Amino acid sequence: MMRYQVITVQTPQEVLERAMRHFGPQGAGLHVTSQNLLGVVFQGGGGYVAVTLQPGAEETAVELETREWDFPVQQFMAQIHRRRRWWHRWRWSPRQRSSEAPHAPSPFHILDNDR
Repeated sequence: MMRYQVITVQTPQEVLERAMRHFGPQGAGLHVTSQNLLGVVFQGGGGYVAVTLQPGAEETAVELETREWDFPVQQFMAQIHRRRRWWHRWRWSPRQRSSEAPHAPSPFHILDNDR
């Protein structure tokens, strides 16, 4: 089992719609076994994907738990992860050279790895 977290600027409803397209019957071919306003669980192929949303003021935290579907989950996280507009990424003083700019953070975090 793997657990991931990704932050997105999409609304919870947008994330759920994308999850349905990506993991559902028309995407990865998984079946919906549970769904509510802040999450959905897909099952099939000997594994599952659980998507849980934590809405914020400007961002949505998306937690994904999976067994046997790691690669499609990582693809989904790459799709929904969007960086802020370019002017929001300026976190250093204008006097600093670009070589001193901070490195871009990883688009997702592994929360738990039971392997």
